[in-house]
Amino acid sequence: MIKQFEINITKNKLFRKTDKLLVAFSGGIDSVVLTDLLYKCGYTIELAHCNFQLRGKEANDDTKFCENFANSLPMPIHVSYFDTKAYAVEHKLSIQMAARELRYHWFNELIERNNYAAIITAHHANDAIETLLVNLIRGTGIKGLQGIPLKQNKVVRPLLFATKDEIKLYAIKNNLAYREDSSNQEVKYKRNFIRHQIIPRLKELNPALEETFTTSIHFFKQSSEIVKQFADLKFEQICHEKDNQLYIDINLLIAEPQKETLLFEWLQLKKFKTSQIRQLCEVLVSEKNTGKQFSSPTHQLIVDRKFIIVQPIIEKSLENEFIIDSIDDLKQLPIQINFEETNQPEFSNNKTEIIVDYHDELFPLILRKWKTGDKFKPLGLNGFKKLSDFFKDIKLSRFEKESTWILESKKQIIWVVGYRMDDRCKLTDTSNRFLKIFVK
Repeated sequence: MIKQFEINITKNKLFRKTDKLLVAFSGGIDSVVLTDLLYKCGYTIELAHCNFQLRGKEANDDTKFCENFANSLPMPIHVSYFDTKAYAVEHKLSIQMAARELRYHWFNELIERNNYAAIITAHHANDAIETLLVNLIRGTGIKGLQGIPLKQNKVVRPLLFATKDEIKLYAIKNNLAYREDSSNQEVKYKRNFIRHQIIPRLKELNPALEETFTTSIHFFKQSSEIVKQFADLKFEQICHEKDNQLYIDINLLIAEPQKETLLFEWLQLKKFKTSQIRQLCEVLVSEKNTGKQFSSPTHQLIVDRKFIIVQPIIEKSLENEFIIDSIDDLKQLPIQINFEETNQPEFSNNKTEIIVDYHDELFPLILRKWKTGDKFKPLGLNGFKKLSDFFKDIKLSRFEKESTWILESKKQIIWVVGYRMDDRCKLTDTSNRFLKIFVK
């Protein structure tokens, strides 16, 4: 076991003998075996134990065991007590998710404070199998079939090569004492149900289940990398990003036989569900697809004329209008409006700036979002045009319309910011003061 452990660490370059490591230590058999292996291999380690105050005396006895275990070696141990139930209620989380968040927040604090190279956890091969089954039941792409990664940011799992039976055998041979968590036997939790009910039945069909799944996970990881490389290549051909928005060319995407898989690879990190991606694919091949919308917890997506457009959800300001009293008004605005008075105007084709006649009645200006019914005289045209028609003419997407700001003076639009100024504001022969207005 020790030899396999060291080979696994060296082969996968998990950490070095000179690194200072923090071990997530519950006092259970897995973390006890992990700590024993690290200690005997000569690594510099400290322990971190969480008491989630969920099991009363049993949890407190676990903490005493962990402290005694650390003192017997001896090695430093950090202990933290959490009000997990209160945290779960406050953040609307399950107890398990609350415990996970509390645990890793604290681990990260310890890393920053004590400069550990990594957090070492005792996940093993059976944990990886359970994770694969949980993801498969929940619904996942090939990435979810990889089980648990060996290394993820600062979290390292050097025991993934070992099965639970091998860990138990090591503990027996080395006379290691450990604690049993009674909650691990409760099948009301999804993972425990899989561990105690599903996997034993599967082992009846295949006694070498761990070996078979471990081999499959190995190939799933390689297959996932191939899919990622293919998706990245197609991303370069089909997608582009601009102003924090993702544009996916609809015609190029439809021509791809694997379009659903490509969309899954591109959109899963933006929290879109598999069912939404499937619906999106159905929408793309329908006759009337323009304007269809989908939302995830973090992003919104719209099917526009030529592109699928994805952008982060933007929190709307409670204020609808912002008054700018003068060129020296430095109040906080939703976009950065700048003013520059000049005697000799220099015109450019840059749509992010305009030059207007600077007269005494110009201020105050109002910056606001456009409204239905708004009209203005686009520079160069004689008549009025509704903003909705103007947006249609220049083919703005719904997202672009929603993010458009209007600058007005005396209830008259002077600039559709970033697109067109009003013809009534253009300079004349009588203009002698000029104001450059621009956005960054």
